Amino acid sequence: MFRSLIKFLRLPNLVIVGITQYILLYCLLFPFLEKENISPALDHFHFFLFVLDTIIITLSGNIINDIEDYEIDLINRSESVFVSKFISVKNAWKLYWLVVTSGFLLALYLAFYVDKLPLVLIYPGAVSMLYFYSRSFKKLPAIGNLVVSVFCSGVAAIILFAEKDAFQLLNSDNKKNVLIAFGAYALFAFLTTFYREIIKDLEDKEGDAARGCKTLPIVLGEKNTKLIAFFVGLVLVAFMFYISLGFYIYSLHPLLWVYNIIFIILPMVYLLVLNIKAKEKKDYHKISSLMKLLMLAGLVFLPLFYFL
Repeated sequence: MFRSLIKFLRLPNLVIVGITQYILLYCLLFPFLEKENISPALDHFHFFLFVLDTIIITLSGNIINDIEDYEIDLINRSESVFVSKFISVKNAWKLYWLVVTSGFLLALYLAFYVDKLPLVLIYPGAVSMLYFYSRSFKKLPAIGNLVVSVFCSGVAAIILFAEKDAFQLLNSDNKKNVLIAFGAYALFAFLTTFYREIIKDLEDKEGDAARGCKTLPIVLGEKNTKLIAFFVGLVLVAFMFYISLGFYIYSLHPLLWVYNIIFIILPMVYLLVLNIKAKEKKDYHKISSLMKLLMLAGLVFLPLFYFL
């Protein structure tokens, strides 16, 4: 039961969402604000509440996803199903609305705190996006993959939105550097998530087909979907190579571009080789699992960039 509960909540993912936002603020944005003696809009406590609210949004998406998918999961991964086995569908819905309501109240408080009530509309917008993803978007070719990828990149972008006033006070050079840093990570998050979501569709093809879903492997076939995944991975490799080249040209610390090559570019090339060879469900599961490590390597790179 405990293992199923962890998978139901996606606890490691929730922790990573929180850590990501802390790293982005304190390693990418905060140093530039300090240089110009600019105070952030959110103090430490209220930034914690902001991160908590982002985690709650993500949690709501995890819960509704499992509610909608429990029949599919009984086919794809029956050993980790939580809804219907350990909690009834009715109680899962109650938990979902409890989480959503709690997050909205927290978002309302934060909007009042920064004296910008319209900001509270971001919360129902994000929750609705994840709700409709689970209800319909994920059953359509590519649409669901794009929604999740946009959400993951948005975890980074929302930091700048929350600190918009402080960011606007930066001088033009620092503002440009912050935008480049946040934009690069947001694009990395988008590409890695998009690639992994396509691979997961290949892994879950059997269960998705049984529920009448129209994911890429079902609509285009396995071979064509693998080609799309390969192309997305290739774009990621090219982008990270461009980043490494930039580090080298501007004579930044050698460890930055060496780390990028060893822990991100080369592993991604290896995953592309596995992508070509993959034929069975276990092959795609391996790629998906290794992709998590590569995404984590990208996150670790941020504090490395700060300390070097």
